[in-house]
Amino acid sequence: MATAKKKLSILEDPRYPDFVARYQNDPLRFAVEVCGFLPSYDQERLFQAIKPPTARVSVVSGTGTGKTSAYARIALWHLLCFPFVRYEGKVEVGSNTYIGAPVVTQVADGIWKEMTDCKIAIASGIHSWINDYYEIQTTSVFVKGYSAQWFIKQVALAKGQSVSIAGKHRYWQLIIIDEAAGVPEDHFNVIDGTQTQGGNRTLMASQGVRNAGRFYDSHHSLAKKNGGSWTSLRFSSERSPFVTQEWLKNIELQTGGRFTEEYQIRVLGRFVQSSGHVLLTRKDIEGAFEPKKIIGDDEAYGYVIYADVGAGEYRDESVVCVAKVVGYGDQGADAMRIEFLELPIISNTIDTIDFSGELVELFGKTINATIGVDAGGLGISVCQNLERKGVPVKRLNWGKPCFKKDYKERFFNQRACAMIRLRDAIRQGRVVLPQNLTKRMKEKIIDQGTRIPYHFSEAGGLRYVIESKEDMRKEGIKSPDIFDCLSFPFIEGMTYMPAGDNDLESVGDAAHVQQQAEELFDGIE
Repeated sequence: MATAKKKLSILEDPRYPDFVARYQNDPLRFAVEVCGFLPSYDQERLFQAIKPPTARVSVVSGTGTGKTSAYARIALWHLLCFPFVRYEGKVEVGSNTYIGAPVVTQVADGIWKEMTDCKIAIASGIHSWINDYYEIQTTSVFVKGYSAQWFIKQVALAKGQSVSIAGKHRYWQLIIIDEAAGVPEDHFNVIDGTQTQGGNRTLMASQGVRNAGRFYDSHHSLAKKNGGSWTSLRFSSERSPFVTQEWLKNIELQTGGRFTEEYQIRVLGRFVQSSGHVLLTRKDIEGAFEPKKIIGDDEAYGYVIYADVGAGEYRDESVVCVAKVVGYGDQGADAMRIEFLELPIISNTIDTIDFSGELVELFGKTINATIGVDAGGLGISVCQNLERKGVPVKRLNWGKPCFKKDYKERFFNQRACAMIRLRDAIRQGRVVLPQNLTKRMKEKIIDQGTRIPYHFSEAGGLRYVIESKEDMRKEGIKSPDIFDCLSFPFIEGMTYMPAGDNDLESVGDAAHVQQQAEELFDGIE
């Protein structure tokens, strides 16, 4: 009876020694010749920088620069070109590659997809035979027959998680860290303790969302140019072949221009300049108080009423705003324009029953109004009260993530989306704040708007994050309830009904709406 032919291991294949000799010291040649890859200028610099056996490379990058595809080729190069090493009187087989990030699944999914695409490309090239010797699984890649010694694996680098490579050492070891700006310092301390041998390479990359921490230092105090050990590279989207001119133009419009900090980080691959961001300046808000008409009488505008329900107990305030709005977008002809007509309720003592009654009355006096209420906390009771009265309510929950792809990429949640969109609209002259407020109330609004801190996320990509109210209180900042309410029209997905034929007398007359609002507002500070 014939016996089955034993399969060769990769170390027994006669083609393998020449393969290793040709590519072990040249990741760029491996990417081009083995993977059929055509690298960009920035990717080529990265392949060259990771070549030295003890390379430490740090990349600050814009969007769409090809980092992920470069990671995949580097990881496969390290897997396939480092079969063994002789040192300290022993032979060690295989290489270890670890790929980590604060949100490791999100990062790894992209790299694993790229490695799978790469394997398909290898199959059509002159080195297709090497595909027989390694396997790509869901969370690991390994050389067949050596899964415990010769692999690529994922590691978690989120805050509070232990590092699975702690205490592990390998001569040929590569650690790739994405979204490195969001990796806590204790993880870097563990990584430093593992990368001690002559074949240990470290590669990290991120957007420049922080101006402190190990990643930031690797481009400054720890960079080779300043006497350190890190090769620092900057990838710019503007020179990337993987993004279009149309995309660049849209980002320029979206962020407010090439010189805004968001554009500098998102596109040019530069670091944030300050960690103490506030939403708006006094000059910005004072400009929005200037009397002007930005919505024409012949436009298909609608009336909106928004309510933020405070916790009461003389702390958070309950606020209602009435506004005229047209448009939905963030730029161009359809950019949202909003004239706030009145703030009829600003109170930290009104109970939910009375508050609901005031809203029902105001809704009945405002033709075709759309009403939205913050449904968190006590707001849910107000929503239920209104619905029992037959008032249709849009329940707002701005703690939820955004749905639209562009917003999901820019904003941590609906709150950040609403606040930043309001900020941009104010800066672009698309917002007029109420004209009939007391000097004291105007100053209160200015104080709130100029004290709302934000930062850019350190994990999951470049996104705006508005500081939580709990953190604001720790810094002595009161809850910005009025500004919260002013931002509600900018929550993703908010809609309005056209007021009718826009004959102001037939739809209730803006002056009449203001008069009614003034009556409700009288005596409330």
